[in-house]
Amino acid sequence: MARSLRLPMMLAFALCLAPAWQVAASVPLDTLLAEADAARTADPVRFDQLLEQIDGSIATASASQRSKARLLHAHRMISSGRSIEAARELKSIVEGEGDPAVRHMASFMLANTYAITRQFEDALRMIEVTRSLQDVVTDPVARHRGMAAAAIVYNQVNEYALGEEFALQVLAEDPDGRNRCLAEDLVVEARLGLGAAVGTGDAERAIELCDAQGEPMLAAFARTYLARLLHTQGRTREAIRVLERFMPQVEATGYPVIIGQFHSMLGEFRLSEGRDALAAVHADKAIEILAPVASSQPLVSAYLTTHVLADRRGDTHGALAAYRLYAEADKAHFSDMKSREMAYQVVHHQALQQAQQIELLNQRNELLELQKNITEQRAQAWLLLALLLVALLASISYWAYKTKKLQMRLRRMAEVDMLTGISNRYHFGVRAEHVLEQAKRSGQRVALVMFDLDLFKQVNDRFGHDTGDWALKQVAEASVQLCGPSDCLARMGGEEFAMLLPGRDATAAAKVAADVLAGIERIDTVPRGGFGLSASFGITCSVLSGYDLTRLFSDSDRAMYVAKRAGRGRASVFVPDHDDNVALFPIGHDDAGRAMRTRQEDTAGSAHDRGRASGV
Repeated sequence: MARSLRLPMMLAFALCLAPAWQVAASVPLDTLLAEADAARTADPVRFDQLLEQIDGSIATASASQRSKARLLHAHRMISSGRSIEAARELKSIVEGEGDPAVRHMASFMLANTYAITRQFEDALRMIEVTRSLQDVVTDPVARHRGMAAAAIVYNQVNEYALGEEFALQVLAEDPDGRNRCLAEDLVVEARLGLGAAVGTGDAERAIELCDAQGEPMLAAFARTYLARLLHTQGRTREAIRVLERFMPQVEATGYPVIIGQFHSMLGEFRLSEGRDALAAVHADKAIEILAPVASSQPLVSAYLTTHVLADRRGDTHGALAAYRLYAEADKAHFSDMKSREMAYQVVHHQALQQAQQIELLNQRNELLELQKNITEQRAQAWLLLALLLVALLASISYWAYKTKKLQMRLRRMAEVDMLTGISNRYHFGVRAEHVLEQAKRSGQRVALVMFDLDLFKQVNDRFGHDTGDWALKQVAEASVQLCGPSDCLARMGGEEFAMLLPGRDATAAAKVAADVLAGIERIDTVPRGGFGLSASFGITCSVLSGYDLTRLFSDSDRAMYVAKRAGRGRASVFVPDHDDNVALFPIGHDDAGRAMRTRQEDTAGSAHDRGRASGV
């Protein structure tokens, strides 16, 4: 399933499943609010009419009724494409002091709204707010919606284990039909993302539940899972029948996201059958629908289908043009996935830091409490003054020692990657900013090398995560031996590392990258089962990218992506060409220094002539 494509529609649908409020038939405004809530997805025209009636009665409404009306208006903003306005309104409700149930509902709507606008860090933070309000919400339907919202967001940032955990928690609490349909759908999505065993029966159960609830959108997503599973099992014809049979139902919804998904999969499956004419029709239709969603996986698949079809026809020009579009879409999709994963890592790291700070404050509070007790005892018994003073000094010394020791431990935890013993991402960023600021003032060159272990997931899958952790430690040990006293090596997360090299240019950095690659490849893995280790490197320096850390990260990351696409186990350097367009040159580690020096000498002069703002 294409997560980047599915995101806006799945989250928008989730917003529509907020539970109807319990109403008293004797209160007309409550009745209007409940009817409007039920009409949001079934009858948009009626929904707008009800909103007008609610606005006409709002002058006499209670505070709770006003908050519910604001939620309905926020939904109207989202459905009309005004997500930013909706986010402001929902944030105001969440931060207010109104009904906790209404604030809870607003919090998960706000989390999903942030995800729709691709503000994944804010979405993840708001999920934490939603979870903190769960305990005060007595309505089980509202609780289940909050947990499902968390599952949706975690699936979108590739944290499928968390997504599955929340979805299964919903199912364990015997939810209503709508929430059960959504939760079953999310469980299948999470397990597919985790690479876990998923049978066609799981997808068929989700389809049956969603059809029974009259939820064609969620049923359509589940059918894409079913079709993919059937195709993987070699039952492509059955997969095609599933998609073609329900294509009219999907097209009747008018939602381009899922329509494009169906066409993209039909193009791919027809291509595998050799039905080129039908494959071309579906691929072209998918491209027409999905072109505005540049980072979607179905669009990548559709472009690849058109490329293969052109190549089969012997249309070299058409095949090349289609391949270029495919490569651009694939690159955009890869970048989108990386940004989502990075958002989770940032929020997760911030949560750890906050927990550490809370622990430190608790320790300090304990010390203050002890001092208070000692003072009270001294006032009660002057005869024990000397003894109490000794005890006070001893206690203060003890707690000061413990506090100092805790501070040192927290500082190490904040700066060091606990698995490999090298710098972590946070400490690397702080140190890099300082080094770049000094280098910019003095005119010193600074190089940045990013590298990512190739096909590392296969090591974890085949030999286990213990072996994977061992391999990461070996890579860190091999790399740190090549660092100078002023260099900085850090683990950025997962199997990705970075090296900051003050005083080096791209040529020198390429030599370091080649040495590191050679060191990685020399690691003896026989005691752990015997497997190959290699890495792909991306290189840039202040001459090429300036002294801005974000720009250096971006350029080296893009260069590393090209190294992977060029075959892995090599390095690529980022070099801007004469028109300020990006030119990336893959360099194998055996001739990295020689090729780097040649290309850098050709481009350094042109970069200087342009007088870039970075000072190069």
